[in-house]
Formats: sequence, C-alpha cells, structure tokens
Amino acid sequence: MRLSLDFSNSPYDCEVIIKDRSEIHNYVVNVSDKQSDLLEIDVESSRFELTLIPKMPDYKSAFSDMEIQNFKDRLAQKIGNTLCSVFDKMLLRVGCTYIISNAKDDNVIRIESQEYIFGTFDKFDLFELVPMAYMFFKASCNGDICKCSDAFAMNRKDVVSSAKKLVLIDFGLHLLFTYPIQIGRIKKLTSDRKVKKTLIKFNTMDKKEREKFLSAQEQFISR
Repeated sequence: MRLSLDFSNSPYDCEVIIKDRSEIHNYVVNVSDKQSDLLEIDVESSRFELTLIPKMPDYKSAFSDMEIQNFKDRLAQKIGNTLCSVFDKMLLRVGCTYIISNAKDDNVIRIESQEYIFGTFDKFDLFELVPMAYMFFKASCNGDICKCSDAFAMNRKDVVSSAKKLVLIDFGLHLLFTYPIQIGRIKKLTSDRKVKKTLIKFNTMDKKEREKFLSAQEQFISR
C-alpha cells in the first residue's frame, strides 16, 4: 500500500527509517529549506515501525555559497556559521520510533517538529538550573497521535560539553557546589534511558494533560 508522510515546517531535516516486516528503508527529507514536504512510501503491512531523526541542515554549505563582496558579508557568514553550531550543541536532537498500526492505502501521516523543555516551570525552578530541551518529530495519523515505542539522543556529547562551558561562565566559589549538580542533571536528562522514559510518557498524555504542559512551556519560551 502507498502512504504519504506530510512534513510541517521545521528547523531540522528529517531522516526517515521504515521497518516493514523484514525490510528496512531509509530516506532523508529536506524539511528545513522546503525542498520537500511530502514523502510517499510503499509498505507491505498495515503495521510497521517509523523512526524519525532530526538532522541539522548543512548550513555551512549554504553560508559558503553566499556572495562575499566586503567585510560585512564575511562577518555575516562567520556569525551565521557560529550561531547554527551553537544552536545544535545546546538542544538535544532526539530520534523517535513510532508504531504505525491499522494503516490503510492513501493514509497521510503528519510529521511535525516538537520540543520538550525542562525549564523554570518544573520542580527545578528553585535551583535556577540550566534549561534542557529535547527537539524531536511527532507523528499522527487520522487525528490520533502515533504510539512512541523508543526515543534516543543523537548529539548528547555536544550538549553536555556545551552545558559545561555555560555553567563555567558564572565563575565563583559557588561552582564547587553548583557545578556537580548542574552537569549531573544535564547528563541524566540527556541519557537514553531518561529520554525514552520522558517522551513515551509525554506521548501517552491525554489531550488535557498535553495542552496544559504545552501551555506552560509556551509561557516559559515567551518570557
């Protein structure tokens, strides 16, 4: 049967892995530059695994293609590369595997970028700890959210390294106490075990719980 994956606008591209019975198919969708927002796939079974992995777009190539005419252009190119690199190292990209069941010919699976933020609206607010964010793709079909069976970190090493540098900016004797807490928390939140547990729980929230969480998250981002 033929299905369509419909991608919404996202800062990330997406690696798509389809595991259908004994076969595995891989695709890469350039969502970020809108070269493609619809992927048609063929599957043999109405039940299969769909893995979605956020991929950082090749911004370096895009900036290298800029027309450089003066110092300002070179500066803009350098700043652009740096900002994209920092962006990728501060946010944890997470791959998610979804179980698609009861699929029918011509079904459309909607793929949207989603963030899950551990911020100052949770129990860690009292300690003013470094916020942590997961960036991933969610999938839904016929209005229902697809079941998440696995989630795993893609750039954990870079995120932990970036957090260490960020914590050390606030230099002082208090770091003897706060540094182990800050970095220990980041390491825990970026571990595959925690990532999987958190996003599977998020995936199974009912509509009311999900809206409440996303509302609090939106308020935190807009502050």
